Amino acid sequence: MLGGNVGGGCLTAGMEALLLDLADADTRVEFGMVEAEIAQRTQWRAAAETFRAIDATLREAEAHPEVFIDADMLRGDAVEFAKRAAAADLAVRLNMSETTVRNHGFVASTLRQRLPQLWAWFADGDVSTQNAREASAIAAELPAELWGPFEEQIVDSAKVLAPARFKEQAKTVRERLQAETLTERHQEAITRRGVWTEVDRDGMGWLNAYLPADALAKITANVDGLAFDLFTESDETRTMAQLRADALTDLLTGAGSSKVGVTVALTIPALSLIGHSTEPAVLEGVGPIDIATARRLTAQAPTFTRLLTDPINGVILGMDATQYRPSKALKRWLAITQVICDFPGCGRKAQYCDLDHTIAWADGGTTSAGNLHHRCRKHHTMKHQTKWRVTKDPDTGTTTWTSPTGYNREADPPPF
Repeated sequence: MLGGNVGGGCLTAGMEALLLDLADADTRVEFGMVEAEIAQRTQWRAAAETFRAIDATLREAEAHPEVFIDADMLRGDAVEFAKRAAAADLAVRLNMSETTVRNHGFVASTLRQRLPQLWAWFADGDVSTQNAREASAIAAELPAELWGPFEEQIVDSAKVLAPARFKEQAKTVRERLQAETLTERHQEAITRRGVWTEVDRDGMGWLNAYLPADALAKITANVDGLAFDLFTESDETRTMAQLRADALTDLLTGAGSSKVGVTVALTIPALSLIGHSTEPAVLEGVGPIDIATARRLTAQAPTFTRLLTDPINGVILGMDATQYRPSKALKRWLAITQVICDFPGCGRKAQYCDLDHTIAWADGGTTSAGNLHHRCRKHHTMKHQTKWRVTKDPDTGTTTWTSPTGYNREADPPPF
């Protein structure tokens, strides 16, 4: 039977397989485990190589911004714009977010410079991607004189511990080495507080918050208290989890209060509204929702903008403004029909984007629905400051972005 650490012995395992009696269940199980080990280490090596290539490309952009920036735009901030353009180029090629691209490059750069032994083992497939990420995140926070001691105390564990256990040990080592007090680190961590939302399937979504522990404890106690009061009612049928969710929703939306006023667009297919189709409605900023919920929202919220779409070809808005700034009506229409930034992979909501002329106003572009599109400030600026270009097919309406290195990518289709 096969045994021991397979390391890089893919060829050996394959040759041994030819001599094995695969009619024996024990042998098949052992060989399957060896195959899994080899595949896992191959995946870790591939991840390290991807991180290395990304880091190398971003460093090239820093050293040679002229690859990504027009000559007349090479000024003081050219390097930063070049790195942004390069990260975006890699993102569309690799089908990743730009944040993920930069994070991959960060891991490679940090490990190469600060934890070289761990980086070497990661590149050889002996350290998991999760452990490499965790080590780089902590090393990035340590002063130069602690890089060596930190690596010395965690490098062996990085090879053998599962991610959760390694994270605990790495944090413990960091605590022993850090000169800053917990209070000082907490004050710095507070600056990273934030709230994030993510739309999920079936008309649901996630609310995530990164908060100080004391505030989190108060919020949890508040929600639990409200939920438990409802739970003790004799006719209550909801679970505690459902009650906690409902209590939090009531707190944050101001349920029952007239002080909260929100205007949201609700697009309802005409045939669905009259009961002759099951095509879902679309709630602005959320996506498809069931028709029953759409009817309830329409009935209960007079501040909803209700739009009926043609069952064959939809509604087409033809406005050709003769002024640079779009009208309120045109802005409202574009906010409904364009829910996110049109750069591939960007999920920035239209309400937080700029309205950009695809064909510049100075070049004869019109202030119309066909020539305006929501683009987040980052990609709007990148379009003007780097060699990224965007075009729109007048017949199909398809928007295409072309990277500084000549890679073409159509804008992502709308989520409805």
